[in-house]
Amino acid sequence: MEYRAGSTIKYSLTASNAGTHFIGACLAGAICVAWPVAASAQSLSDNVKTLSGSASVFTGVTHTRTDRGTSTDTNTEPSVGLSGQVGGSLQSGANALDLRYGGTLETRRDTADGDQTDRSSITGASRYTHFDPGSRFDFNLGHTVSSVRDNTGFVVNPSSYDTRNTLSAGAGLRFYPGQLSTLRFFGQAGRSFGEGTLNDQKSYTAGSELSRRLSERSTGSLNVSRSWSDESNTDLTIDSAQLVYSLQLESGSFSIGAGGSKAETEYASGITSDYEAVTGFLERSWVTSDWRTAVKYDRSMSDSATDLSLNVPPDFSFLPDSIRLQDLVVTDSLSITHNTQQVCDACNLGVYAAGSLLESQVSGTTTHEYRAGINLGYQLTSLQRLNVGYSWQGDADEDADVIVDQIHRINMGWTRQLAEYTSFGVQFNQSYLRSKGTRDDQDQYELRLVLSRGFAMSGQR
Repeated sequence: MEYRAGSTIKYSLTASNAGTHFIGACLAGAICVAWPVAASAQSLSDNVKTLSGSASVFTGVTHTRTDRGTSTDTNTEPSVGLSGQVGGSLQSGANALDLRYGGTLETRRDTADGDQTDRSSITGASRYTHFDPGSRFDFNLGHTVSSVRDNTGFVVNPSSYDTRNTLSAGAGLRFYPGQLSTLRFFGQAGRSFGEGTLNDQKSYTAGSELSRRLSERSTGSLNVSRSWSDESNTDLTIDSAQLVYSLQLESGSFSIGAGGSKAETEYASGITSDYEAVTGFLERSWVTSDWRTAVKYDRSMSDSATDLSLNVPPDFSFLPDSIRLQDLVVTDSLSITHNTQQVCDACNLGVYAAGSLLESQVSGTTTHEYRAGINLGYQLTSLQRLNVGYSWQGDADEDADVIVDQIHRINMGWTRQLAEYTSFGVQFNQSYLRSKGTRDDQDQYELRLVLSRGFAMSGQR
């Protein structure tokens, strides 16, 4: 995980008025702390592995064009705002904390009618774990705040998505039936808090993991679990079992798993339905000092409520802009990622592509989801950096090659370092929404000038 001092992260999740005051206080505090914190950074170094953040003020203008079929609407909005982010890893003995949060406050004015709107957003994740190899007990806590959508299609401005907070907690107890074997019993619980239908989802998972070291580099395990969830007066139980083999290689790693899941749904009317699915995964990664490539196929059965306890907070290197809520679905997904510093001496490149096939077990409908992108960073001089990124998301129904909704995003940014932790930047962002459904096609262009102040520290080990 890498955090660059003086950088900014843009978020666009809609929050309530109460949340606006909370975010404003947090960001104001972040700006006050960020300026002097660099001088006192080493005072925390005993327990800090990495910690960094930034606070920014920005001004810009956004131009939106909407195709109504017979006419085209245009809208131009100048804006001012501030944003902040903090992230890092802290560790003290058996206790470890990883976190990454960011937020934005923005005021926009419509030049056509003079209306003024205030927007606020916050997103991020944190995870605390307690693990002592000399103890049988382990414990974890997690929190995520993200944008979600429970319908198909996309929007140019992600602030139209809803905000969802998720809390999770769990504990495990380990036994050692042999020198090479470990048996762990665990329990996990998760609950969501959000707007409308997102409020008060919860689930619980209990299970066991029996693992055995097969060689110096390979491990085999048998994982069994049962999950319970209560959502919209519907009780859902999912039983899962999977056999897993993992191998550490000199050039990376390889792992494979196979098993099955069985779900039972009980509706408020008393009617019950049973579903079954074969599940499994296959993952291979290649790692060197200059590049990393990973390919993964995964097949699973879950729904948005059971995911609260089954899944830990997402990988901190990638927090998705939006998460789609689903009913009980069987998902087949394939993804590939590649990051390298070998393109040239002063640049780094990241490429990713992913596709998913989702089959609803309740309605029987099938949908396809696609995602792809590329990011290039180039160090122009010792004080100037250029970043260019492109991403694409698409949705299709049963016909995989007929894209119903898609959105293209192009992001370009130039940054000039003014001092050790102070920078000035220019950002130009473009979004293009194309839909064959009921949504109108939209184009949006945004230009921003950003002044940032950050801090960074590393623990002395």
